[in-house]
Amino acid sequence: MLRLRFKVWRTRPRLDAELADGADPADDPALSLRAQQLTRRSTRAAIASAIANILDAAEEPPEAWGRDGPRPPLQRAAVLAARPDLLALADLMRGRGAVSPQAAALAARLVWDSASPLYATQAGATVTQWADAAIAVP
Repeated sequence: MLRLRFKVWRTRPRLDAELADGADPADDPALSLRAQQLTRRSTRAAIASAIANILDAAEEPPEAWGRDGPRPPLQRAAVLAARPDLLALADLMRGRGAVSPQAAALAARLVWDSASPLYATQAGATVTQWADAAIAVP
């Protein structure tokens, strides 16, 4: 079991991408463990908190942290435009009901992947589209 946990830790980005793309966790023990991790209430709460922090940061003036501050560069306008969708996604992650591994992986990648549209202009989808995709997963 320790070997599997290490493998999952080491390959989290790839596993999250596969789950976000709709891979069946039953197909692979590593995918199954990662799906369990992502759908835990504590992980979902961390995702929801990250969304709240991102919204707060987007509302701050750009010079609040300076050019070389500790925060990643946010696509502030895109984040603020997607505020209702991001709040709905945070509510889903905080909710008591079950969340699919795909939805949790999409949300995790949105907030923790520097290539997501929260941070990158060439992300291939808007913040709204990404949040809506996570919310729409059954």
